[in-house]
Amino acid sequence: MADIKFTGNVGKDAELRFLPSGRAVLNFSVADSKSKKLDSGEWETLAEQWLDCAIWGELAEFYAEKIRRGARVTVYGDFMSRKYEAKDGSKGTSLDVNVKGVEIYPPKNGGGSSQSGNRSNGGSVGSSAQEDPWATPGVSNAGGWGNSPATGEPPF
Repeated sequence: MADIKFTGNVGKDAELRFLPSGRAVLNFSVADSKSKKLDSGEWETLAEQWLDCAIWGELAEFYAEKIRRGARVTVYGDFMSRKYEAKDGSKGTSLDVNVKGVEIYPPKNGGGSSQSGNRSNGGSVGSSAQEDPWATPGVSNAGGWGNSPATGEPPF
């Protein structure tokens, strides 16, 4: 299997199932498409492929309510193609991804809450040097080196 990383849009809400063993699996499909903007301002799709994704175990349960139709995601995992025969006798190839990680991006319209997966929403960054050891120290009138701010010279 080959490693793969791609970004696309989820086709429909992810479906959570449980195997007889009790292990969870979350299935969803993602459209990976390439397009270009025409002079008219419209977009032309140059190529599009659908990848069938599966997340296993605890991660499947974690992402079950987060991966929704239309969401923009970046998927990391193992890629393989699989040949199959449909009920009507036609043959096809499925592009499958065993997902190791996924990032879910917030909607572009800015509405609603962020649907982040492995991405951290962060928090407020502390302003004191004690909280941030790499912060640039503030200017002090104490002088340092012997507390002699008048000379501005080190004491050696």
